[in-house]
Formats: sequence, C-alpha cells, structure tokens
Amino acid sequence: MTESSTPILQKKPANLSFLSRILDNPVINKELKSRMRGRQGFIILSIYPSLISFFIGLIYLFLVADNSLSSGNPGYLQTVGKVVFSTVVLLELLMVSFIGPALTSGAISSERERRTFDLLRTSLLSGRALVLGKLSSAIVFLLLLIFTAIPVESLAFFLGGVGPAEIIISTLLLIVTAVFFSTLGLFFSSFAKRTLIATVSSYATILLSIIVVSLSLFFMSVFESSNAFQSTITDNILNILIWFLLSTNPFFAAAVSEAILIDSQSLFITTSGIFGTSPLPLLSPWIIYIIFYTFITILLIGLSIHFVNRPDR
Repeated sequence: MTESSTPILQKKPANLSFLSRILDNPVINKELKSRMRGRQGFIILSIYPSLISFFIGLIYLFLVADNSLSSGNPGYLQTVGKVVFSTVVLLELLMVSFIGPALTSGAISSERERRTFDLLRTSLLSGRALVLGKLSSAIVFLLLLIFTAIPVESLAFFLGGVGPAEIIISTLLLIVTAVFFSTLGLFFSSFAKRTLIATVSSYATILLSIIVVSLSLFFMSVFESSNAFQSTITDNILNILIWFLLSTNPFFAAAVSEAILIDSQSLFITTSGIFGTSPLPLLSPWIIYIIFYTFITILLIGLSIHFVNRPDR
C-alpha cells in the first residue's frame, strides 16, 4: 500500500477550550432542546417578566397618583431610578431562588423513575459530564430569564441614579444565586429515588436554613443583651458572626451592599458596629455572599458527581 492510499486519522486537539467541552456535551443539547420546546419553558418565560413588569407598573402608578414625578427634580428622579432597579433585582433574586431547584430537582431522579439511569451509566458518558450537563442546561435557562428582565431594568437608566458598580454587583449576585440553587436541587436529585423527594428536600433545606439563621441571630441578640462576658472582644466576635450570617441571605446582601455603596461610597469595606459602640471594619456583604456560595456550590457539585458514580443499592 502506497503512502497516498494510507488513511489519515483526524485527531481531536487535546487542549479543547472550556466552552468547546460544554458545547460538545450531548446532555446540554438534549436538555436545552426539550426545555425550550416544552410547555414549562414557555410558561416560565412568560410569567417571569410579566410579574416583574406588574410590580414596576404598580410603583409607577403610585408615583403618578402622588404627583411625585411631575416635579421634575433630578435628585428625586435618581431616587426613583434606584428604587426601580433595586425592586427588579430583588424580584429576580426571589424568583431565581424558587425556580432554580424546580429545574434541577428532577434532573437525575427522573432518569431513575423512567428507568433510563442505568442506560446512561453504561454509555460512554461519565458521571461528571452527566452532572455538569444537567446543571449547565438549567443555568443557561436561568440566565435567559435574567436577561429577559433587562428591558424592565433599563427603565432605571433613563431615570438615572444607577452606576456601573451596582450593575456589576447585582449581576454577580444573580448569577451566583442561580448557580447555587440549581446545584442544590441537582444535589438532592443525584441520590433521591423520586423527584418529589428531591424537590421537597430542596425547598425544606432553604426553609431550614432561614430558620437556623433567624434563631442564631435571636440567641446572639439575647446573649448580647444579657451582658454576659461583656467585652470588646465579645462585641467584635458577635459582630463578625452576625454579619456573616446576614450576608448569607441574598436579599440582605443585595440591599445592604447597595446601602453601603450609597452612604459610604465603598465597594469592598464598611465600618459598622451591630453590637457595641466600637466601629469594626467588615467586608461588604456581596463579597461574603459570593465567596461562601461559590465554595458551597463547588462542594455540592463534587458530592453530586460522587452520588451519580456510586452504584445503586
């Protein structure tokens, strides 16, 4: 056989980019097509911006009825712009927190219910590719929801009062929140036998975390008011613990970060004292929120891959 007749094998480059690996995952293509063609995706994409527009419309009607917009005061218009922007971001955080687990809590458990999970495991698809594919499709859909609210959010740009820092921080908070809550639903779906169990576990965990944080704050307040072991060190420790617990709440992190940016013109550090009179330098809540939930998200993804690769008993 001559050299010219020898077949030339085409080898794929070993150093594929991260984006190429994501696009080559067949799970993402399948999940996105089925989600966008289904009725659920159409309903969510219709209700999501409609609810946000409804609440913004109520704010506008209230201002018109109060004759507040007729003054034409630039300072007041900037305040209205901040209110509109903050309302849209808080509504997006609320909806993403509820929609995220709903999209992923049945991602893997539904495969068990349809008895197709064993077929996926016997294929060339690895557990890591399966988990990341299911998760990525849900995140892409949530990002689409976030982008659909941009036209309503852009009303604040016409009124003024919203700077680039606020846009960047709000976008980071929304993305981290979307990824975390999607990962939380996928984590329970990775070992649950039924989708209902995974869904209830996801929302029960969210509710339980709110209750635990609230009780922790209550007992810390009682401890501080009792003046037990009163000292500057105790005040500082309680300040740091309560600030950390509050910063794990997406609504507190968004609202307080906005207030710090307006009052102190500080993006990263604030000087505050929740207990006691001595000021204490603290990180802005959005930084703590992003670092904490990024770590938890990575941990949950690793555990989800472990449970998917583990043989069923």
